[in-house]
Amino acid sequence: MLTGSIQGTKNKVNEFLASFEQYSWLWSRRSDEALKLFNKNNPQLEDFEEKLKEFDGILNNILAIEASNQIGALSLKTENVKAGLKAWIDSWKDAFSRDLHKKAKTLLENLTDEIKQIKLKIEKPVKDIDSLGGVM
Repeated sequence: MLTGSIQGTKNKVNEFLASFEQYSWLWSRRSDEALKLFNKNNPQLEDFEEKLKEFDGILNNILAIEASNQIGALSLKTENVKAGLKAWIDSWKDAFSRDLHKKAKTLLENLTDEIKQIKLKIEKPVKDIDSLGGVM
């Protein structure tokens, strides 16, 4: 009976541990490779926003995991696992955020350059009809 009890507890512990397999992509995949794959579709800023919200949703799921799980005589504490998963998700969010900031900075610089060019054209003095056409 003792062997059966231990085996039953072992099976329940394995089931509990298997519930964390849904997060295995955090440590088994590389964030930079996932980012390259994500960038192949030429994402817009809104796509980055959706991806970061997805990471926030996963983080909320991680934080919702109970602090301990009672299985028979065992009390399995999840604080360290949750902290580790949170660190991984933060790492992924950081990688995507850095890329988003880099793209947004480039877009902003391009827009600023365009505005400067337009401003230079508009501020040219109008001397005759030809220069007016140039300003227009």
